[in-house]
Amino acid sequence: MPHERVANHILRRIQEAGVQHTFGIPGDFVLPFYAAQARTSLQTVVMTHEPSVGFAADAYARIRGLGVAITTYGAGGLNMVNPVALAYAEESPVLVVSGGPEVGVRRGKPLLHHCVKTFETQRDVFAAVTAAATILDNVATVSSEVDRVFGTLARTSRPVYLEVPRDMVNREIEVAAEDARHGPVTADQGAVEEAVAEIVGRLRGASHPVMLVGAQVRRFGLRDAVVALAEAQNLPVVTSILGKAAFPETHPNFIGNYFGRFGDQEIGRFVEEADCIVCVGAVLTEMETAGYTARFETGRLVQLNAHEVTIGHHLFPEVPLKPVLARLLEAAGRFAGNRRERPGRTGREPGAPAGRRSDRLTMAGLIGALDGLIAGRDDFSVITDTGDCMYAGMALRTDVFLAPGHYVSMGFAVPAAIGAQLALPSRRPIVLVGDGAFQMTGLELGTAVKLGLCPIVVVLNNGSYAMLRAIDGRREYFDLPGWDYAALARGVGAHGVRVDTHDALEQALHRAAASDRAWLIEALLDPEDITPTLRRLTEHVADKVRAAAT
Repeated sequence: MPHERVANHILRRIQEAGVQHTFGIPGDFVLPFYAAQARTSLQTVVMTHEPSVGFAADAYARIRGLGVAITTYGAGGLNMVNPVALAYAEESPVLVVSGGPEVGVRRGKPLLHHCVKTFETQRDVFAAVTAAATILDNVATVSSEVDRVFGTLARTSRPVYLEVPRDMVNREIEVAAEDARHGPVTADQGAVEEAVAEIVGRLRGASHPVMLVGAQVRRFGLRDAVVALAEAQNLPVVTSILGKAAFPETHPNFIGNYFGRFGDQEIGRFVEEADCIVCVGAVLTEMETAGYTARFETGRLVQLNAHEVTIGHHLFPEVPLKPVLARLLEAAGRFAGNRRERPGRTGREPGAPAGRRSDRLTMAGLIGALDGLIAGRDDFSVITDTGDCMYAGMALRTDVFLAPGHYVSMGFAVPAAIGAQLALPSRRPIVLVGDGAFQMTGLELGTAVKLGLCPIVVVLNNGSYAMLRAIDGRREYFDLPGWDYAALARGVGAHGVRVDTHDALEQALHRAAASDRAWLIEALLDPEDITPTLRRLTEHVADKVRAAAT
């Protein structure tokens, strides 16, 4: 069997997956691994803070199929748990590589710097937020463990963790052939055929079917197959909050984004009145079902998820999505029978209101101006943080959209824009971020400048945690300090402007679009001005908050 150094073995597997960049912050326990990476063609992207490392790697993974975060032990690794938890919750395939204390010192008490409780503490913490976690502390098992971890990542599209003790980085190991047991789950062909036959029967008998597309379609590279199925069966298509842009929004079968009672009401009625709802790659979580307000009768549901199929009350476990879609396309044939008339393309917030261009900037005007900039173009992506900026972003027509739609962690957008542009340099990121989230990770804009990237960051400045304020009313602890975000942008080398009218915003957007520099546009908004989607959502959540407070 061939021999290879531990670090070289891991780095080769990373490169074979099509990765060109890794994200991290150097530290003493991981410096030998960084030195090994420097001898490869992989580009090391150094961020300013470990949470940003995780968010950037997550965004890169959502586009490329693998993102890599490299961190030191303890103070570095444990600082990155939250973004890795986000990646797990939203099925993003991130590989975390951490340095660690030498194997030779792990027999005593954990008295080294960066240690917490035991030498295994960090591995145990990551085991709770990853699909596989291991310490590579035995040359005899390194190859099989790396194979197991990479196989789990590919099979689950969820993060995994490799801890490499400092004295193991350059140890020689025997490299065995990749173990097929750690590859994709082999489908039971009989179960596939039975499931497909039942789905075909339901589709042929439906007069008002609809397809709901979720994030797994993009995570597992099945977009083309889903488009082909929608076309073959003449299915109207909506996407979930996590699945936005998993189906092309310019496609004639696409009618909008579904968000239950909180989204567009015409879209909601059309979906919930369907006699056959085919959910492809959409796990019906609280967020996907709009706080469990979606009225989906089990008997009308066909759920095709990554590793199981559910048709009404019939469960087909361990039946993967890919072979089911392939066989469904063959068995269903083409059908263009009578189907209920689909609604027009709604699901978007209203555009800028009529009135003078000098009128004060509103959320509706902001959405209208952004949509006017990017509509019909294929050189922009949209990345949003959580909160009202995400619901504003849902209204934009785009084929690349990244947001923390299920785990809803603040601080995602600006570092994610770095990962997104490196992963897909043909698309310039439009970033929507609230002032609260920007205060967490927004100065990664300086990292974008350092790398020569050119995101257009729009900071929604309403001086508060607007979503919490909409839920729980005016509270002193929802107010934010009034930073000069445009000046901060200029301070890190980007171009920064502050706007408070519709005309000023449109001028700034067009200037930014014509520039090859990183831009920040600080949009001054009334604290009470929120999207209709957020207003409906927060009214629902407010009832729960009031009930818990009494």
